[in-house]
Amino acid sequence: MKTFIVLAVVVALVAGAAIPESAEKTIEKRGIGELESRSDHHHVKHVTITKKVPVPYPVEVEKHVPVPVKIPYPVHVEKKVPVYIEKKVPVYVEKKVPVHVDRPVPVEVKVPYEVPVVHKEYVEVPKPYPVHVEKPYPVYVKKPVYIEKPVPVSVHIKKVKKHH
Repeated sequence: MKTFIVLAVVVALVAGAAIPESAEKTIEKRGIGELESRSDHHHVKHVTITKKVPVPYPVEVEKHVPVPVKIPYPVHVEKKVPVYIEKKVPVYVEKKVPVHVDRPVPVEVKVPYEVPVVHKEYVEVPKPYPVHVEKPYPVYVKKPVYIEKPVPVSVHIKKVKKHH
């Protein structure tokens, strides 16, 4: 039994000596699970890129402006001569030309004649027309009168049988 107690004390001392307590405590922020990366403390590398920007410079542009130039001696310029090409195109002439006919041509002439017109007989239909009444008079409207009369009504009474 003594050996068991001595062995337990030695194991406790060894376990206590194995964990050294550090003087400073590190406090970590807890995130959602262990999914967050702890790369906040790394150095970020900055790269500076320098580019040359072209500077504008003046450019001479030649513009051709038509200006009459005096020529000291005469210059022969060939003139174009119009040449007509004959094209056959049908041309319609609207002019009437008199032609001699040896016999007369029969022409149908429409002569107007009288056509009998049937006249309708008009019958006057009586239409309502306004009439002036000098003095209004009372108009009596007959009202229906209810008359009571006995009506025979048959009543049937059903007998209900009770079963035990």
